[in-house]
Amino acid sequence: MKIKLFFSLLVLTTIGFAQNQVNSFYSTNGFVSRPVTTPNTLNQSSSGINQNWNFSGFVNLGTSTYTNVAPTTTETSTYPGTNTVIVTTSTQGTTTTTGKMFTKNSSGTVSITGLDSAGLNINFNGGSAGSGNATLGAFPMVYPFTNTDSNVSGSYVFGTNSGTFSGTLTTTVDAYGVLNLPDYGYTGNVTRLKTVLAVTLYLSIFPVGTASQTTYSYYDPNDPTNNFKFRSLNTIVQSSAAGINQNDTTYEIGNIPLLGNPNNLFQSVWIQNPVQNSIQINTSNTIENATISVTDMLGKTIYHTKNEMINGLFEIPVSLTKGVYLITIGNESGNVTKKIVKN
Repeated sequence: MKIKLFFSLLVLTTIGFAQNQVNSFYSTNGFVSRPVTTPNTLNQSSSGINQNWNFSGFVNLGTSTYTNVAPTTTETSTYPGTNTVIVTTSTQGTTTTTGKMFTKNSSGTVSITGLDSAGLNINFNGGSAGSGNATLGAFPMVYPFTNTDSNVSGSYVFGTNSGTFSGTLTTTVDAYGVLNLPDYGYTGNVTRLKTVLAVTLYLSIFPVGTASQTTYSYYDPNDPTNNFKFRSLNTIVQSSAAGINQNDTTYEIGNIPLLGNPNNLFQSVWIQNPVQNSIQINTSNTIENATISVTDMLGKTIYHTKNEMINGLFEIPVSLTKGVYLITIGNESGNVTKKIVKN
């Protein structure tokens, strides 16, 4: 049995304009990244100042959209202390999956309280202060920041397997330097955040395996969108009792347009759904001379405008009645059409 991204922290931190500093844990709402794969071996072992990372040979797999929402009453009860839920919606081909990461932010100190994704449920309900915490540390984090939570513990359920776990979570701002992504025409100064989660798995009081995940996230301090440029996650799970022997590495490109195909500008468009009092659009790319049209399901145009969409949040002040609509965003380079719902 294989666990995909077991204990995936999905570390989405943001970086401000201060050099070599990670300012906040949470990404821009509606941030779109690009899962990728590569046959190349990426060397990320070196840490310290003035590093030079060259990563290439990527093949695009799809998109992932991240939104930050308030927890429901049930989620707050299940994962005590949670005040922000990071919802991940990933699409690869015709398959779309959704996962949730539950977090607590207390005066800048951020902790992970739980994870619910793809049949895997993790509850950090025995961690620091017994409140379900796996503590990353206090933000902002400045190089060379280090924090270790040695009291990470809780319970997990995956399929027919369930039990408890305990171990450590170590968070470091461990390096800064230049990141080169030639497939995307990107070269820039970045700061790197590293997290290492290492736990022992138990059935009753008996150890039945181990799990670890190492995450590297790279941020450009001059990027006003405050989202990572590149991230990798290596997950290792070994449990002979459950028949699990896994070693997976996944990669994501963030906030960088693809070269050679202007239609890729529109891959990053995210629209809040269902629609509230206005239509909120988020894009990680600037779309020049953008035409925005809203039509009902009979093809009648409800709204039409032409504007330049700067990367970030773009809001359309249009009032819709209850129903289903289509919104098309495009320019001379291409377009994208998405379905929206007004309840």
